[in-house]
Amino acid sequence: MIFNKLQKISFLTALIFVMANGVFAQSDISSPYSRFGLGTMGMNKTNTAMQAMGGISNALDGIHMLNSANPASYAEIDSLTFLFNAGFYTKNVTYRNSDQSEKGSNSSFDYFDIGFGITKWLKMGLGVTPCSNRAYNTTSNYDYQYPYSIDYEGVGGLNKLYWANGFKISKNFAFGVKMNYIFGNINDETTVYFPSYVYFHNERRTINLHFSDLTWDFGIIYKKQLRKDYRMSFGLVYSLPTNMNAHRKTFIRTMFKGFGSSTETIRDTILYKSGESVDIKYPQGLGLGVTLQKGERWLIGMDFNWSNWSEFRMNNANDSLQDAWNIAIGGCFTPTHTTLSSYLRKITYRAGLHYDQTFFKIYGHSINKYGVTFGFSLPLTRAMAALNVAFEFGKMGTTKDNLVEESYFNMSFGISLHDKWFVKRRYK
Repeated sequence: MIFNKLQKISFLTALIFVMANGVFAQSDISSPYSRFGLGTMGMNKTNTAMQAMGGISNALDGIHMLNSANPASYAEIDSLTFLFNAGFYTKNVTYRNSDQSEKGSNSSFDYFDIGFGITKWLKMGLGVTPCSNRAYNTTSNYDYQYPYSIDYEGVGGLNKLYWANGFKISKNFAFGVKMNYIFGNINDETTVYFPSYVYFHNERRTINLHFSDLTWDFGIIYKKQLRKDYRMSFGLVYSLPTNMNAHRKTFIRTMFKGFGSSTETIRDTILYKSGESVDIKYPQGLGLGVTLQKGERWLIGMDFNWSNWSEFRMNNANDSLQDAWNIAIGGCFTPTHTTLSSYLRKITYRAGLHYDQTFFKIYGHSINKYGVTFGFSLPLTRAMAALNVAFEFGKMGTTKDNLVEESYFNMSFGISLHDKWFVKRRYK
């Protein structure tokens, strides 16, 4: 039995590493705001079921679903239980400024994680998810002595491969620690064009940043039984500030043409530098949460998350970032049912909302975001599994000072498996 257990865990761990090196090495849908800092980042990345509840997660335990946002939640996994989560999403966005609008869409894998028991007091989880995205392409036109254009383009992003451990300290108290391996590449290109002058040299600067370092998260969950089936849970998550290391490659060259659809011809290399070390001060974060639930029938909760992005530094430059915070409210409801009840009474219904102050502050305007969410879990018959679906409508940004407002609609789909893997079989 132990051999089979290790075989299964080893196989899924290998699969997670394959996913980490392949699926998530892609850019999400573009956003002009991803040009700043490390790109667009979620305040507290969660799975599909939690996304449907506004993103609440800090005080949710891991009895029936994995919660990578708070590593203490893993302590509630049953010793004989194996949990599996995977999901993908699709986005549809409309961009608007004071003059025009444009649409975009994208689909991608979102997360992949597993959780299992080691001992009665130690439970473990492994997973991978994207944690930042760089995808933008904007052009500014100028007319100073000679008309010229500057094109800004960025692609890439960072991924997170994590190892979570939850410790059951007492009946009502759990502690957790999560090690995150942050890796990925961010590429930025700035090109100066003289489209009206055939014999002028254009210039392009390409900067590639390669990330590979560790960060740490800690969490606690305290549960209090009130009366009969009612229970309150309190959660806290803290992310340590980290001095991360990255390596930069810089390539600056002059060229002919290369504007629009024309083919560029490199004229001369001005600078090529590889392997340059870049010091990054990754900020601390704090999350608080509370939930109230009645048995398995309903749950309501509220989260508050804060990240100290005003202290972010990349080679001592802040990139004009501000502290980010988010507040989320949500819950779920499952009708009372028996084995003979209709399928609709076995579905779990979820809803929530959130409001975020992102770390972007441009031209003195804080780039804020808000969204309304809802979704449900469809139990799969004859299996301890469910199909989770989440929808979100929201907006981010503003059209003031010719900035961009993004109106988005997200759909997330996930599969969760709750199975007994480590039961010793008996045959007669």
